[in-house]
Amino acid sequence: MKIRFNQPENKTPDVDRGLRVQYSAAKRSDKSWRWYLIIAVSSLPVVYLLAVIAWEMINIEANGRIRVPSFTVRTAVDGYVEQLFVEPLQTVSEGARLAELANTPLLDNRDRLQVELDALVQEKRKMLLQADHSRTSAMELLKFAQEQKYFSYQRLRQYESLFKQGAATQAEVALARSQHHAALENLAALERTERQERDRLYNQEHGQSPELRMISNRINQLQLEFDKIQDQIYQLTLIAPAGNGMVTELFAQPGEFLGRGQALLEIIYPEKVHIDAFIPPKYQDYAVVGQTVLVKFPNGEKAKAKIVSVPGVMQKSFSAEISPLETVQFAILAQMEFIGDVKNRLINGMPVTIYLQ
Repeated sequence: MKIRFNQPENKTPDVDRGLRVQYSAAKRSDKSWRWYLIIAVSSLPVVYLLAVIAWEMINIEANGRIRVPSFTVRTAVDGYVEQLFVEPLQTVSEGARLAELANTPLLDNRDRLQVELDALVQEKRKMLLQADHSRTSAMELLKFAQEQKYFSYQRLRQYESLFKQGAATQAEVALARSQHHAALENLAALERTERQERDRLYNQEHGQSPELRMISNRINQLQLEFDKIQDQIYQLTLIAPAGNGMVTELFAQPGEFLGRGQALLEIIYPEKVHIDAFIPPKYQDYAVVGQTVLVKFPNGEKAKAKIVSVPGVMQKSFSAEISPLETVQFAILAQMEFIGDVKNRLINGMPVTIYLQ
C-alpha cells in the first residue's frame, strides 16, 4: 500500500478538518511600503555613483589655492634698526620709507675718504696751478727775449749805417753785433725751455706726469671706494618696492642688529591676488586663456573667475601634503583672476574648488 502525504489545497486556512481555528490577525498586514524602503536604501550606492558620473559629465571639477603675492623686505647692509616708519596692517605705497638703519663705522669711513679725497684734489689743483704759473712766466720771458732780439737787431743795423758814414767806430759795431748774438742765444734757450715746459704740461694734463699720474690714480681709487660706501649708506634707508601693499608682519624692532640679508618685514599685495588651479590633464582643452570658471570657497560662497595664463605642468600636491603612501599626481597649472568684487575673505593658501564651465 502506498502512502501519500500530499493534501489538497485548503481553501480556508482557518478551518482544519471541519473545525474552525482562531488565529490572531497578521502583524504586517497592509505595510508593504517597508519593502520598498529597504530596496531604496540598498540601491543608494548605485544612485550615488550614477549621480557622481552625471555631475562629472556636467561640471568639471579641479582643485585650487588662493595666492596673495608677498614680498619680504631684507637688509642690504649690516646695521642697527634706528627707526621704523610702519606698523602691522598699515598700507604702504611705492617708494614709501619703511625703516632707517644705523651703521657708524660705515659713516666714519665715508667721512675719512671724503677728507682724503678733498686733500688730493686740492693737491692736484695746486700742481696744475703751479704749472700754469710756470708756463705764464716762461711765455713772458720768451716775449721779452723776442723784444730784445728785435731791439739788438735794430741797434746793430743803426751802428753799421753809422760806421759806413764814419760816425761810429768798429768797436761799437762789434759790441752791437755781440749783443745781438747774445739776444739770439737767449731767445733760442728760452724757446727750448718753453717747448720742454709745454711738453711737460701736456703730459700733466693728460695724466702722463709720474707725480700727477700717481695722484690721479689714487683719487680714482678713493672715489670708487667712496661711491661704494655711499651706495651702502643709501641702502640704510629701506623703501617699499613697486605697487601698493600692506605690511603683515615685523620681524625686528628698533635697537636690534640685522645682518646683511636678514628679513625686516613682509608686505602683501591684495590687489594682485590670483588663484593657482590644478586642472587634470584629461581636461586640457579647458585650460585655455579666457576660460570662465566658478570658484567655490570652503564656507560655500561662490565667485566667478577667468584663466589669465597657463604657465605649464606642475605637481598637484605640495611636498608638505604628500603622504609616504600617496601617488604623486600631476596637473596643468592655470592662473586665474576673479571677475568683479569678491565678498569672501581671501587668505593666502586657502583651498578652493574650481568648476570649469
